[in-house]
Amino acid sequence: MRRSPRRHVTVAIASAAAAALLGLAPGTASATSGPTFLDKIDERCVTVSSDNVCVFETQYFTGGKMALYQDVDSQCVTTPFGVLSDFNMTDRTVTYYKNADCTGDSLSEPPGDFHSWLTFGPVHSFRQQ
Repeated sequence: MRRSPRRHVTVAIASAAAAALLGLAPGTASATSGPTFLDKIDERCVTVSSDNVCVFETQYFTGGKMALYQDVDSQCVTTPFGVLSDFNMTDRTVTYYKNADCTGDSLSEPPGDFHSWLTFGPVHSFRQQ
């Protein structure tokens, strides 16, 4: 059976796109541990100066999807779902972006704080400033 080089390229592109959407592509998450999905808020989300960021799919910090990012740095982090609230337990400002590549409309959250932003709409990436 002869394989077409074009088919290999198509499969490679589709695999890379799927990995990026799932947050699995190298370099898409700057947190050293990548996202840890949570069933409920735990102490890592509320410990001040822990360099942790917890993001929530809902504006109420409960229900829906929750993810914890540990050891957040200044690289762009693409979230695995649209985020409507956060706990920023780092010691620096975290800026959230509407687009998945840390571009476009943004809002910034101060260190050691939590916010929700239903009127701004879901964000899809963030970086520590």
